[in-house]
Amino acid sequence: MRIDEGLYVLAAVIVPCEYADDHRAALRALLLRKQPRLHWRDERPKRRLEIARAVAVLHPSTVVVIGTRLIPAKQRRARRKCLERLLWHLACRDVPRVVMERRNAEGNREDLDMVNALRARDALPQGMHVEWVSPLVEELLWLPDVVAGIIARAEAGDRTLRDLLLGDHLIEHVGCD
Repeated sequence: MRIDEGLYVLAAVIVPCEYADDHRAALRALLLRKQPRLHWRDERPKRRLEIARAVAVLHPSTVVVIGTRLIPAKQRRARRKCLERLLWHLACRDVPRVVMERRNAEGNREDLDMVNALRARDALPQGMHVEWVSPLVEELLWLPDVVAGIIARAEAGDRTLRDLLLGDHLIEHVGCD
């Protein structure tokens, strides 16, 4: 979230199974000593540039949904709207498995309720497996965190890192008011 800019950004990076281990290794190579994981908001500008360049080399295929006109008191609504569109785009790309970053118990339950509601409306394939995992366990979760950080920064006016990203990118804006 970038509350000052009224943005809620959700990103997905589609990683084919045959590239997953190579991507994980590339991400682990970016860790500093004693750093348990990459987390965009914790990185300094020089480090962010290094991380963005390393991610660009992977030529990520991304889907990013940007909730605009975010009202701070309606963050849950913004997340639901963005999550619905993100999952729809992934379903359209025939993504069979979605691994989401684990949040707190209430947040995970809200996300699961959203997934179940989409399935009940036939807006999400029954066969799409959705699970929640800690980023300390699955390094690939660091990719959408980085992409979301880069895109949010670009939306706020600084496209420096956004212009480094190569690959296939789908970006959609949705109103959250």
